[in-house]
Amino acid sequence: MARKSKENNINLIAEEAGVSVASVSRVLNNHPGVSERIRERVMAAVQRHHFSPDRATERRLRLCVLLGTGDITDYMSTLLTGMNLAAGEQGVELSVHPCHQVSGPLLRHCRDWRADGVAVIGGDALFGELPAVGLGGLPCMVLNGLVLGDGIGSVCCSNSALLLVLKHLQSQGHRRIAYLNSVPECRDYSERMKIYRDFMSSLGESPDQLLVSPYPIGHIEGIGRDMEAGYQQTMQLLAREHEVTAIVCANDELAVGCYKACADNGLRIPQDISVTGYDDQSFAKYLTPALTTVRQPLAFMGRRAVHALCDVIRGAEAQPPHESLMPELVIRSSVTAPR
Repeated sequence: MARKSKENNINLIAEEAGVSVASVSRVLNNHPGVSERIRERVMAAVQRHHFSPDRATERRLRLCVLLGTGDITDYMSTLLTGMNLAAGEQGVELSVHPCHQVSGPLLRHCRDWRADGVAVIGGDALFGELPAVGLGGLPCMVLNGLVLGDGIGSVCCSNSALLLVLKHLQSQGHRRIAYLNSVPECRDYSERMKIYRDFMSSLGESPDQLLVSPYPIGHIEGIGRDMEAGYQQTMQLLAREHEVTAIVCANDELAVGCYKACADNGLRIPQDISVTGYDDQSFAKYLTPALTTVRQPLAFMGRRAVHALCDVIRGAEAQPPHESLMPELVIRSSVTAPR
C-alpha cells in the first residue's frame, strides 16, 4: 500500500512543531487540553505543508451554538430548527449551550467542547469575547446581532420594518400609538425604540408619554416571561393613558400579554384598540384576532448561519459574511381604524 509522502506526513508535522504525533492529532481534532501555544505551532506547520489528514480519521465537524438566555422561546426554537436542518445537510453536529453554562473564557469553553465554529443567538452579553474566539481560529456567526472582527460574521434582519408597522397604523388614522419595549440593552430592541421615538416625534406626539418601559421579569422562571411583561406593561399603560388607540409591541410574546390585559380592561381588539407585534412567531396567526406583525425569516437565518460557518471551516470562504435581510409586514385582523 502506498504511503503518504514526507511532505504530507503527520510525523513531519509533529517534528517541525516539536510536539508528539498525539498532540498533532489532538490539535487537528480540536481536542480540549491543548495549549494555544502548541496549537499555533502545529497549525503553522500544517499550513506550510498543506497537510490533510486521512478522511478515515476525520471526525464530524461540530458547531457550538451559544444562547444568550436560558429560555428556549418560539423565536429561538425557529432559529434552531433552521440550524438543525442545515446541520443535517452539511453532516455536522450542533452543541447547544445557554450562556449561564459558560464558565471561564469563551474561547476555552468552545475548545473544551471541541467546536470547529461558533454561532450566537441573542448573546449580547457574550459579544465582548467573540473577537478573541475569532482570532483563536474559530469562525463565528452572530444571528440578529453585529460584532466586528476577524473570523466573525452575521446574518440579521433590518429593524426598519418597524417603520412599516407605524406607517400602517398612521394610514388607518392612528396617532396615539403606544409602544411596549423589551430588554433595552439588546441591540434590536434599542434600534426599534429609536425608530418609534423618531416617528412619534414626527407626528408631534410625545414618545416618552406613550413609551412603556420594560417590566422587570427576572424573577419569573421559564418560558412566557415576555407574555407576563406584556400584560403588566399594558395594565400600567391603560391605567394612565385613556386615549391610546393602538399599541405596538416589540415582539409577539409581549403582544400575547397585551391581548389579555386589553380583555381584562374590557377592550376589544381591534374595535376599541389596535395591537401589533414583531417576529411573526408560529402562534401569531392563531391568536384571536390574528396578529398584525413583522415576519423575520428566522428558519432561513438559522440555515444560512450554519452553511456560512461550514464554508469557512472547509476552506471554501476565507471569512464569514455579514448579511442583512429585509423582513416583511404581515397585515392581519388586529388593526383597524380608531373609533
